[in-house]
Amino acid sequence: MITLRDSSPVVLTHNQCSCVAGTVLCNHTVALLFQTAHYTELNMPVVPPVHSCTESEQQWHKPRTMGVKPGPINSMVFTKPVPNRMVQTGVRSGFYRGMVGPLPDPCLFRVTEAYSAFSIEDRPLVTTMNMRPDKPLVERAFGIVQEGSVLSYQMPALTSRYTTLHTDTPPTPHLPIEGYVILPCDLPLVCSEEEQLHMNSLSVDLEMSHKIEEATREQSSSSEWHLLRKPRVTASRFREICHVRGESSANSLAERILKGTRQTAEMRRGAEMEPTVATEYSRLANVNYSPCGLVIHPSTPWLGASPDGVVFDPTEYPQFGLVEFKMSQCPKLCRLQICADGMWLP
Repeated sequence: MITLRDSSPVVLTHNQCSCVAGTVLCNHTVALLFQTAHYTELNMPVVPPVHSCTESEQQWHKPRTMGVKPGPINSMVFTKPVPNRMVQTGVRSGFYRGMVGPLPDPCLFRVTEAYSAFSIEDRPLVTTMNMRPDKPLVERAFGIVQEGSVLSYQMPALTSRYTTLHTDTPPTPHLPIEGYVILPCDLPLVCSEEEQLHMNSLSVDLEMSHKIEEATREQSSSSEWHLLRKPRVTASRFREICHVRGESSANSLAERILKGTRQTAEMRRGAEMEPTVATEYSRLANVNYSPCGLVIHPSTPWLGASPDGVVFDPTEYPQFGLVEFKMSQCPKLCRLQICADGMWLP
């Protein structure tokens, strides 16, 4: 039970609930307040009746847990249940902004006056937003919109993957760095004609290497990154390649490399948390951060590397460097000091 004072703004004067925490302020009271505010926004004079079990859809075939978690429309991807999927493909939202320039003030539309002669059933959904000059505005992907509107929670503000704390900086060098030479190996290896053709197909020049790095900065979310990375030796398989013994084990390893790696839950979580980790690292280390793609050197086109990003530190020499983030859910596997909730843990 809640008691509200009829004033502007409305004041909660008394609340009571039969649960254990009902003497203070429990979740049931908060839910009742949200429900009351919702009915007020919809201009409902009374609480709508509750349908009985025979008047509503049967529920016994529905699972208790939701298979789809709530989220913005643009983050929803509809795909077929294909096992061992490496790249997340499917149908995505094509919702876009169809106008140029800032959005007009919502109060200028005068929606309430325009549809005042219509009944509640015939009014469009926009009339339930209760647009007023005193309503707060928030910054979202399409510009300044009214707080609580559909765009305010379905189109959140775009977050940049770049972190710039120092503005007066030299341009970020292209990778691989021009002028850096990798000496050829002195192993007496003679390729067959088929092997030589395969090696020639991997060759790139410096300009192509720079374009590849720029085009694959989304890394695992990019199909080009998977395509260019598959026939090359990368860090994830480098240790296995160095310890191969015998032709059969080499063929088995080559087959696994060409088949690809299935994205596990840990890998997916690492990819989702990487922007947050990069932003926090840039703030703590006081450096600029920019994402990095697949780096292929023209001298060794059979090798490939995908650093997580390029950082700029004005206090170091050289000022530019690479960064690689590693996430571990087990504290015993991490020998470094762990930081959680702003506190260093022992």
